[in-house]
Formats: sequence, structure tokens, C-alpha cells
Amino acid sequence: MNKLIKVLVILVVFCSGAALVAASYYFAPEIKATERGVVMTGDADDGKNLTVLAPGKHYWFISGYNPVSTTLVRVEIKEQELDLSGSGDTESSGVALKTKDDDTIVAEFTAWYRIIPEQAGVYLAASGNGDITKVIKEIIMAQAQDVSALYDAEALYNGGSRTEYIATLKDKINQRLASRGVELTVFNCGKITFSKELQQKMDEVKQARLAVELNKIRVAAAKVAAQVTEEVAKGKKLAAMQEAEARKESVIMASEAQVVAAKNWVAAEKIKSEILLVRSKAKAEALQIEAAAKVFSGTEGERFLRYRIADSLADAWAQRNNMNLSGGAGEEMKLDALTTGIKTLSTPTETKPVKKQ
Repeated sequence: MNKLIKVLVILVVFCSGAALVAASYYFAPEIKATERGVVMTGDADDGKNLTVLAPGKHYWFISGYNPVSTTLVRVEIKEQELDLSGSGDTESSGVALKTKDDDTIVAEFTAWYRIIPEQAGVYLAASGNGDITKVIKEIIMAQAQDVSALYDAEALYNGGSRTEYIATLKDKINQRLASRGVELTVFNCGKITFSKELQQKMDEVKQARLAVELNKIRVAAAKVAAQVTEEVAKGKKLAAMQEAEARKESVIMASEAQVVAAKNWVAAEKIKSEILLVRSKAKAEALQIEAAAKVFSGTEGERFLRYRIADSLADAWAQRNNMNLSGGAGEEMKLDALTTGIKTLSTPTETKPVKKQ
């Protein structure tokens, strides 16, 4: 009996195990490529005790899922379009926004979102049973208002800041959605509507700015013209100063030339005077020579010359005699011989005229 009971227990266990394996294979959940499976153990509202299953077939117990103690939830991860029409306080399909200068504009947005595959558990815990599209819309509206308050209506109207506005807005929205496992894949601003009053105001501001810029250009042009006039005046002044300086140099050079000419004239007159003096001296000497020649010409002149020679000899004899008396060397000149010589020199000789044949 005991053996029979043991066999029956073994058969039951074996059959139960086979049945369990068969059930695991037959009832194993399959996750599609556009889905992610989230296995929850107990209370998963706080995002804990969650396991994300990739696409494919997942056997009981082996994959971490079992129908006894866990729950499997399929989360769609494909991109979905977010309906933003009719949002805001306007009758149009756009969103009413306040700008930095407190003007109201209406922007029409196009948005596509998806659940981040790796964050499917976070999304499931954050959304719970709520409407995720409503949460995304509320985040978009709040961020669109916050970012639009950083720009003037004119900047968005001219289009210069519109691309920057959309990029900044998408980045801030994704930062808020990341904690919920959601992201915007596509976010565009198709149109921004400005009221007629706002357009008129911006046109007036634009005209005023154009007038200011035109005045700046005119002021700059006037400044340039003044500078040109000043440069011309400076050029004329410089030319006048240069001309005056040239005239001054000319006058100085002419004066110096006159001084040089005067000096040259004085030097020439001095040379002339010296030449006249030399000529006068030469003439006087010539006259003296001529007078002396007249004195020594003829019989009387010859006699006078002989007397002069005799005097000179007498002087020479006296000097020689004095030297001998003082003990000098040489013979004493005889007085008779000297007297005879003086007499001979003092007596002129008659020259007979040569007869002409």
C-alpha cells in the first residue's frame, strides 16, 4: 500500500511538472515589436519591482514572469500624433501665448510622441490609469507659455527667433516628459497668428526703428561730410602754411643772396683798392727810380755817385780800423791808400762821345 501511494504521488508530481511545462510553453506571452512588456510584482505605483520585457515569446518563470505572483502589462511604444487642436482660450486651433512685451499671439503646434522603450516601466508607474495625452498637453501648454515670455512679438513676427523658440521649447518639454518615460519625436510650429492691432503696432515700431536708423545714417553721413570739410580746410590751411613757408624761404634766400652779393662787392672794392694802392706804390717807386736815375745821370750825377761810394769806403775803413784797435784780427788799412782811392773815385772820368761814321 505504501508503495502504491508513493507511485501515485510520483505520477501526480510528474504529470503536474509536465503539465506546467506544457502550460508555460502554450500560454507564454508574446510581446510585439511595437510593444514592451512590463512585469509588476506587488504594488508598482512607485516604479519599483518592475521588469521590462523585450519583443518576443517569454516562458513562465524563465523570463521572470509567472501568472501566480506577477502581472504583465503591454505598453505601446510606437509614435503617436498628439491632438493639440482647440487648446487654449481662443476659438482657433492654436495656443494663446503671452510674449515678453505682454502681447498675445496664437501658435499652432504639431507634435508626435512615443513611450521610451527602456522607460516603459517608468511610464506605466507615472501614468497609472490616467490619460497620458492630457498630461503631455498640459506640459506643452505650460512650457510654451514660459518660453514665449522670453521673446518679443516682433522677434517671432519677423521669423528671426522662431526656429530658436521651437528648439528651446521642445528641449524643455522633453526634460519634463523624461521623468514619465515619454519624449516628443516631432514638434513643429506650423503657424503663428498675430492680430491686426498687434501687426499695426509692430509696423509702427518697425517704421519708428527705420526712422531712427535713417537718422543714424544721416548723422553718420553729416559727420563724414564734416570730417571731409575739416580735412579740406586742414589741407587748405596746410597748403597756405606751406606757401607762406616757401615765400619765407625765398625771401631768406634772396636776402642771403643780397648779403653775399654785398660781401662780394665789398671784397671786390677792397681788391680794387689794394690794386690801386699797389699801382700807386709802384708808380711812386717808379717815380723815385726815375728821380734817382735823373739824380745819377750826367756828369754831376756820376760825381755825386762817386762821392757816395767814397763815403761808404770811408765808413768801412773807420769800422775796420775800430775793430783793429779793439784787438780784432787783420791788417790795418792805410789811410793814404784809402785817400787815393777816394780821390780816384771822386774824380769823374770823361767819356768821349763816339763818333758816328
